[in-house]
Amino acid sequence: MELIKRLRFLLPLLVFASCEDVIQLSVDQGPPKLVVDAFVSNIIKPQTIRLTRSINYFDSSGSEPGVEGATVLLVDTSTFKIFPFTDQGQGQYVFNPNPATGDTFTIGRSYTLLIASGSDTFVSFSTLHRTTQVDSLMKIPVEGNGPPFITTGCYLDMIAYDQPGPGDFWWVKTYRNDTFQNRIDQLNLAADMGNTNNGLDGGMFIYPVRTGISDRTRSFQAGEEVQVEIHSISREAYYWFLLIQNENFNGGLFATPPSNIPTNIVNINPAKKTPLAGFFCMTAAKPFTYLVTE
Repeated sequence: MELIKRLRFLLPLLVFASCEDVIQLSVDQGPPKLVVDAFVSNIIKPQTIRLTRSINYFDSSGSEPGVEGATVLLVDTSTFKIFPFTDQGQGQYVFNPNPATGDTFTIGRSYTLLIASGSDTFVSFSTLHRTTQVDSLMKIPVEGNGPPFITTGCYLDMIAYDQPGPGDFWWVKTYRNDTFQNRIDQLNLAADMGNTNNGLDGGMFIYPVRTGISDRTRSFQAGEEVQVEIHSISREAYYWFLLIQNENFNGGLFATPPSNIPTNIVNINPAKKTPLAGFFCMTAAKPFTYLVTE
């Protein structure tokens, strides 16, 4: 009788185990999208707008082909001054600002992005908002492992203040030895000083924003150079970044169905149906450089 009971228990497991099949998914890729990476700052250094074609879902990230031969311009809507971006190949279009000739971007003005590629013409608009600056960086010695820092060592705290008056949005970019810290978990955003829902405005940035300049998995070493830039961005860019974060961290029991991230760029040729992705935003920033010491 005991053997019969065991067989009754094992039989359903054997049935389910024998029903495992390998399912080959066929993903409808659709036509490739034109992907526009157009975050342009007023920092006096070469500014790049990148044009690529989207790749299939299962292709390797970083293999996106560049779109060459396009015409890429920014136009100051107040003066109609044109800022041409030169095709450098592999989808890279570069503008070199020159204060001596007035070829710079002005805070408070609005700019139009124009892209002509083949028979398509794409357009978008953005205003260059005021910025704020880093006052200083402060070392935080950490001993032992545990949140929010993973390893023992030196981390950095940013001392900086939001501009008075609600409605400012910030993207804090960190460069470590000239390498931009661009992982999705390093995307450091703030609305005013951190949270507009509680009326936080005009003061020092809140704790997660200040310490977000540190890679919490890897402490800083003596001799490393750190550059921090607080970029002013539009409200639309701020929420666009939040959508990207949500899609990348969307998983688990309560995950929602994935969806395409919208874009603020449009095709003005109604006869064309070229799909688009990416974003255009003018940003202002004042770089702050810090050398890590013992």
